[in-house]
Amino acid sequence: MKIDIHVHTKKTKQGDSPFREVTPERFSEILLSTDVKIVAITNHNVFDIEQYEQILKQVDGAIQVWPGIELDIKDGDARAHLIVIVSPDKKTEFYDAVISVTEGFNPDDFIITLNDVAACFDGLCPIYVAHYLQKKPDITENGLKILSELTTNTKRIIKEAANSISAGIFIAHGHASIYGSDIQNWEEYPAVATKLPELRLPVDSFEHFCLLLEKDVSTIN
Repeated sequence: MKIDIHVHTKKTKQGDSPFREVTPERFSEILLSTDVKIVAITNHNVFDIEQYEQILKQVDGAIQVWPGIELDIKDGDARAHLIVIVSPDKKTEFYDAVISVTEGFNPDDFIITLNDVAACFDGLCPIYVAHYLQKKPDITENGLKILSELTTNTKRIIKEAANSISAGIFIAHGHASIYGSDIQNWEEYPAVATKLPELRLPVDSFEHFCLLLEKDVSTIN
């Protein structure tokens, strides 16, 4: 089963492609035409719970859809991207947490420290997926160290690679790594989906994925 840990369903920032906009109906139609069985919705600095609920209704259990967000984080003097994904069972708490930290900001201007990320989200037992090396804007080694010290479960920190080759190298060196589509144009998704990562074992829930991840960094093939 294929997994896509990084998709966008809305244009939320000025630099986003307008072709990232997709209706719940079209999202479902496209995903069901692929082998992707797990997808995380990770729009920039926004979690639209209404759209999320509509997408869940459309896919009707045929695909696991996990709630997430791609945050602009302050990493030293630089800016990096960090994806936060939680269990669908915690979607309401996640939405409330997102609103609490983003209120008063627009997605273009928002930025958050790693300390505030952990304070806001770590109690929801998330997966953190950090842009790494060639995947820009990438988190520094010091940023990863800080995140590791702040989270209660370091096994849930995954390095997001730019492609399958980079991910394979990271995994070979004992690092949990993955790459997502980071989709720019939904009409191209069926072709992009053929190159997405596969899970070595069937996964029936977010919690199951986390258990496998904690046992074996090479869960993702």
